[in-house]
Amino acid sequence: MFATAARSTTRRLITFAVISLLALPSLAQDANNGSGFEHVPLLYQGPDPTANYFLPGANGYESRFARLPSPSETLPEGLPSSTETFVDYSEPQHLAMEEIPGTIGRVTEFKDGFFQKVAFSASYIDRGSRDSFGLNELDSSITVAVPLPKREWPLLITPTFNVRYLDGPVTPSLPPRLYETYIDFLWVPRFNERWTAIIGVAPSLYSDFNVSTSDAFRFTGKALVRYDWAPDELQLVAGVLFLNRHDVKVLPAGGIIWNPTLDRRYELIFPRPKLSHRIEVGPGYEDWLYLGAEFGGNTFAYDQGGVPDLVTLLDYRILLGLERKFNGGAGYRIEVGYVFSRTAKFDSGLPDITADDTALIRGGVIY
Repeated sequence: MFATAARSTTRRLITFAVISLLALPSLAQDANNGSGFEHVPLLYQGPDPTANYFLPGANGYESRFARLPSPSETLPEGLPSSTETFVDYSEPQHLAMEEIPGTIGRVTEFKDGFFQKVAFSASYIDRGSRDSFGLNELDSSITVAVPLPKREWPLLITPTFNVRYLDGPVTPSLPPRLYETYIDFLWVPRFNERWTAIIGVAPSLYSDFNVSTSDAFRFTGKALVRYDWAPDELQLVAGVLFLNRHDVKVLPAGGIIWNPTLDRRYELIFPRPKLSHRIEVGPGYEDWLYLGAEFGGNTFAYDQGGVPDLVTLLDYRILLGLERKFNGGAGYRIEVGYVFSRTAKFDSGLPDITADDTALIRGGVIY
């Protein structure tokens, strides 16, 4: 049964990839750049390490606009201090935005210390009909950064705890709660000005916490490279994601990233494309409107009437979001979306559940 399901899933992924590349280009720039030494940020050039499949949910690539000057650098006359990022550009004597280090527009995209961020989000996916199932998702994580062995080769460590509340049909029954907990270790060595590697591993538990650890434990990981074809404008990313799910073990990932202006960020990246436009800039904040897509779901071990079983949830998501960003990578967002091709497949031979296409609403905050 799972061989057939895997072939079906592969066909859907290929279709999803084509749709993503043609219709949903995106750009994401990571908020996790920082170091614990002398207020000099790590030169991290990779996507968001808290994204479950590696690829970004928001910002992501270091550029000359994103790098704070080191303490030894001499700042141009008239430049605000490193703790001040908003500049009144109405005054003609001020530098142009592109000439000011330490800013992307007018807010910084990282914290310059060991602590990087705490993130929390909540999603509601409507059940639809009586024979379908709904899903409420709560995701939380914290990210810290350490040099390994230097600032330009950071190790980002992200403990994560997520809960999935299911509102499903009685037959076959779905577990009321499923949990994802893991520690993601993401190492980002930068070999030269053009080449950067993104290597990660995450020991994980996916279960309802009512089965043995051996049934619930999985390793996931990622191995990708990034090439700066035109620094600050065009980058190429290629590699694989080791999802280690029952339906998808390994998934190719990659594409191109294009930054035409400071107000537009496009990323043609599978499996999480995103198209972002900045619509407002103010003192210490930026507002971004974006369109994106996601490959959702996972495989969980759970107790099915006293017998261990596996259930694989799968869906595809198209999202429209609005995000406000503050200095240091902080901010909040709201998203609405359309969720389709929703299924729940069981390892035990229980009949699959095909759920209705439905709507999603999600909110998130980052500090």
